[in-house]
Amino acid sequence: MGEPLLAPVLRLLEEGREREALALLQTPQEGLPEAERLALLGFLEGRKGDLRAYRTLALEAARRAQTPFTLYHLGLALPPKAGALALEEALRRFRGDAKGEARLHLALAVALERLGRPEALAHAALARLKDPSPWTILHHLRLELFFGTTPLPSVLEEAEPFLPHPFPGVRLLAGHTLALAHLLRGNRGRAGNLLRGLLPLLAPPSLASFLVLGALALDPPEVRLLLEGAQVFLPREGWPWGFYLLARGLGEGDEACLLAAHGLLREDGALYALLAEARLKALGMEVEASLAPELAPALRPEARVLLLGEAGTPLLRLLGEGPLPSLGPRGTEALALLLAHKEGLSGEALAEALYGEPNLGALKALLHRLRGKGLRVSCAPYRLATPPPRTFRPS
Repeated sequence: MGEPLLAPVLRLLEEGREREALALLQTPQEGLPEAERLALLGFLEGRKGDLRAYRTLALEAARRAQTPFTLYHLGLALPPKAGALALEEALRRFRGDAKGEARLHLALAVALERLGRPEALAHAALARLKDPSPWTILHHLRLELFFGTTPLPSVLEEAEPFLPHPFPGVRLLAGHTLALAHLLRGNRGRAGNLLRGLLPLLAPPSLASFLVLGALALDPPEVRLLLEGAQVFLPREGWPWGFYLLARGLGEGDEACLLAAHGLLREDGALYALLAEARLKALGMEVEASLAPELAPALRPEARVLLLGEAGTPLLRLLGEGPLPSLGPRGTEALALLLAHKEGLSGEALAEALYGEPNLGALKALLHRLRGKGLRVSCAPYRLATPPPRTFRPS
């Protein structure tokens, strides 16, 4: 329903011509379904980094018309737990529509991957069976690298033909899959060379996805350039900022960034939160409510080694006088916000970001606890008093 009328817009998006797609969506088109138009406008806002606008427009699109297309975008725009529930319900409603089911299975695979759940692989496989396309094939292969049993050389062999694909998004997804496969095989050099070939293709919307792989495979000067570019363009919330903090923590041995990344990613990028968790543990710091006991058993052995480390993995260098104390979930979120806004935040802005309302009493109590754990926060505006790694001392 409505998709033939959207075909020119979808084609432009696949070709990476987002400005032209936006112009079509903003110009009244006879017969263009309003719900689908809103969903795509939201998608483009999300690509620019405004995740809240994507969520708002996806919710409005689904309110106007619940179709596989609008519910696909709703599932991707919502936080992954809520998105997975919405997509599971949508799959029950739209049985028999093969293309619609494929789209919903693919979105559900993405949401479940963000939660670290192995069922993501099954949904990616169903999406590929129902509508084999470069997108479904590559998403399936990428999830094989986390949860599957397909030999890594076979994944490489299947993914490599997509590297010269005419669509830039396909090339980037293929490159991401191949670089991850090389890292799982312990071949950092090949992963790094492949990523270097993709760097000219990276636009702001695709930066976040490559930050962690870059921190693991590229040389320090290249990682610094990636981080400097990402710091300007990424939204300072959710999984994109969590990936930035994780990459910075991995690249610089920054304990504060690793801790903040773990807090942001544990429910919106759980597999990568495992990586932050393992590096913090290597520094002698235990996180609250460890994810490893629940998530690690489902990982394929190579992914377990990459994300959780192995005996003999070099430790990150310690900064300051010792490991960071645990800050708790809200404290971790506050740390992430302070790291994101080096210029500082007003009390009202910080409290609203943390609590959804300007609750200054709760904010002052939280900051008192954090200062008691060694976090030095200055007032008016609230900001970290010195570079984060050196401000922390165990209490």
